[in-house]
Amino acid sequence: MQRDYPWQAGARGRLLLFNLLVVCVTLMVSAVAILGFRHAGAIQEQAQAQTLADMNGSLALARDTANVATAAVRLSQVVGALEYQSESLRLQQNQQALQQSLSLLANAPMASRQPERVARIRARSLMLEQTITQLLRTGHQRHLQRNLMLSGLWQSQLLLSHINQLALKNAALAPNAALRQQTEQLLTVAIRTPSPVAAIDQLGEVMMAWRSAPARGVLADHVQRLLTAQQQLVPLATDLEQSDLAIAYATYRIKALVAMLNEDITAYVQQVAQQSETRTLATHQELDSIIGFIALFVLLALAITCYAGYYIYRNLGSSLTAIAGAMTRLAQGEQNVSVPGLQRRDELGDLARAFNVFARNTASLAHTSRLLKEKSNQLESTFLAMRDGFALFDNSGRLVVWNAQYAELLGIAPRDLHRGLHYQLLLQRLDIHLHGLGEPQEIRLADGRTLELRFSPVPRRGMVNTVLERSARKALEEALVHSQKMKAVGQLTGGIAHDFNNLLAVIIGSLALTQGQLPPGPLASRIDRARQAADRAALLTQRLLAFSRKQALHPNAVSVVTLVDNLQGLLQHSLLPGQQLVIDAQRPGWPAWIDASQLENALMNLVVNARDAMAQQSGEIRLRIWNQRRLEQGEKRDRVTIEVIDHGSGMSSEVREQVFEPFFTTKATGSGSGLGLSMVYGFVRQSGGQIELETAPGQGTTVRLLLPRAPETAATAAVVAPPQPDAAGDRLVLVVDDEPAVRQTLCEHLHQLGYLTLECGDGESALNLLRQTPDIDLLISDLMLPGEINGAEVIRQAQQNWPQLATLLISGQDLRHQPVTLPLCERLAKPWQEAQLVQALQRAWQRSERLSRAQQAATAAPFSQ
Repeated sequence: MQRDYPWQAGARGRLLLFNLLVVCVTLMVSAVAILGFRHAGAIQEQAQAQTLADMNGSLALARDTANVATAAVRLSQVVGALEYQSESLRLQQNQQALQQSLSLLANAPMASRQPERVARIRARSLMLEQTITQLLRTGHQRHLQRNLMLSGLWQSQLLLSHINQLALKNAALAPNAALRQQTEQLLTVAIRTPSPVAAIDQLGEVMMAWRSAPARGVLADHVQRLLTAQQQLVPLATDLEQSDLAIAYATYRIKALVAMLNEDITAYVQQVAQQSETRTLATHQELDSIIGFIALFVLLALAITCYAGYYIYRNLGSSLTAIAGAMTRLAQGEQNVSVPGLQRRDELGDLARAFNVFARNTASLAHTSRLLKEKSNQLESTFLAMRDGFALFDNSGRLVVWNAQYAELLGIAPRDLHRGLHYQLLLQRLDIHLHGLGEPQEIRLADGRTLELRFSPVPRRGMVNTVLERSARKALEEALVHSQKMKAVGQLTGGIAHDFNNLLAVIIGSLALTQGQLPPGPLASRIDRARQAADRAALLTQRLLAFSRKQALHPNAVSVVTLVDNLQGLLQHSLLPGQQLVIDAQRPGWPAWIDASQLENALMNLVVNARDAMAQQSGEIRLRIWNQRRLEQGEKRDRVTIEVIDHGSGMSSEVREQVFEPFFTTKATGSGSGLGLSMVYGFVRQSGGQIELETAPGQGTTVRLLLPRAPETAATAAVVAPPQPDAAGDRLVLVVDDEPAVRQTLCEHLHQLGYLTLECGDGESALNLLRQTPDIDLLISDLMLPGEINGAEVIRQAQQNWPQLATLLISGQDLRHQPVTLPLCERLAKPWQEAQLVQALQRAWQRSERLSRAQQAATAAPFSQ
């Protein structure tokens, strides 16, 4: 019996106390270390930030002052106008950068400690800025003067050229050639020299000789103009010389100011370095204090830990050693074993007393062994009584143990099973070929029963083979496949019946037009027999809507490409108006080892599901077929791959997890059985293939069938689909149908009934004709029309725009079960008799009159009130 002791008296309490002391000291060490290092880190970060800010400001200012000096020197050496403009812009940019660097330096932490030096730097920077401004102004003025000087020089050079040309005609009346050549050289030197003052002075001396040179007529006039141009160059040269002196002065002043700024910046940087050393020393002192505190607490923790170890070794360890020795002797068979410490008032005393109880209960081990043996016998009885077959094979695949149901389900005599029988030899006797050990496999025995074999590996123990009876489930699966096939056939027969009804409408209508127009005789009798046969054919198409037949699952070598080509018409008939089936097939394609009728049923289900997923949207449903070699479970396998791709609403992850479950459907109640995809999944898996699904909400769905390749090619029976269905039919009646024969037959019947008719072949033309002809009283339209607007939409828009218009919808399909929403109007099924047409017209007129009276009453009601 466990006792409660004061916490300080028990061994656990003492150990806990020591542990708490160590934990407290450790926490204190950690807290001191964390807070201390964080504080030191903050100091270090602050010092680094301040030092970095000071260094950045000073270095940026030094860099920009050097750039200003360099730019000023380059500007003073510029001669060309374009180069001067570029260097002037660069000097202005360097001046702006200098102002920004000065602001950065003024905002640095060190600036508040050296206000005099910062003020001196500011003053010198201001002087530098003023000098730069003066340099820019003087440089601009110099270039203007230079341009005026060049203009005068070029004019003089042009006049000299004219004089030389005149001298060639009359050399006696012109200055001598040496004087003209000397003047030409001086003008060229003045133009090419940046400071042409000396050249202008020499030119003035040479021009003195021009004054006394002989010249007459036009030549004298050009000489006088040359002298006048030279006199105008003298003041320009003087002004240009003054500008050069001003630029040189400004340049030297900038260099001097930059040198003084560099001295101040150097002193500033030295102060920054000293301040950084001071901050680093303070940080080291903080770290030394923290390390001292940590060392003190570490010593304290070490002392507590040593004392705790000594206590555990001397007090607790000796007692535990004694108890462990007593338990060893008890395990070796000693009967009378005593342990020390029975009088201790702590957990070790409880352990000693519990050991005595344990020793007294050793005798109960025999009773426990008997119970274990009984449980083992129960497990063995359960194993033998299992309804499912169960067998265990060792690591080498040889039979170890099995129950009676294993042999009975496999149809093997018990004497044929023995230990050591290899599982492959057992499967050969049963003529069973496994596709792989990791997946369940269904087999059909000669007696018609269906079994499911499962080989499950047992780690380091071999594998377990379970045999399950699946005959009842197989029958249910076949029933489900049959139900789904009936649904697919219903989709196909709907389109087929529509086409036949269109043809029968022409045949029956045309035969009805001849009734009463032929005299009694053989010809009238033949026409009557043809009409009766057409009536029976119409009845047959109605029965075809509910027709379905059951086929056994028998795989053969099937050319999937040929099967899909033959099935294309039927698949297209199952789509909605505006939807198109596109087939993309690799040719030639491999044959698949598959049941052709089941594959047709599966493809029909997938295409119908794709149609429903597109939710009345027009577009393409793509069916792709290609050969593929895949690596599956370490083996290369040839697959005939079929993909059905739509661009519909897609599936969420929750729906995708349940989409292959039987009876699961996302459609409204009564719209889907929930067996389509489950049938396809079961059919493909049982055929040795795989099925994959790629989908996402709003991104469409791709269903991929991976069918096994057949060893040899074979062709399936061709399925020829009838052509696309279409139909038509209307005091002035508009008949809308794209089949001319059906349209003409209906118009002739209306003519016999006394109506006038207009006709067109599509919905757009019908709506345009209604807008252009307000006298139309009745609209008769077929449901299936070419283009984006079907007959139901034509009638719906007509009722909205012309409420007084009578309407009648005709179709060769069952109008009670249509994927599109039909408008409220009278309906007539093909093929029709003339009496049915008359009744439908009467109902259409009556509906139109009721609507007109209701509108008149609604219009008159406000006035009556």
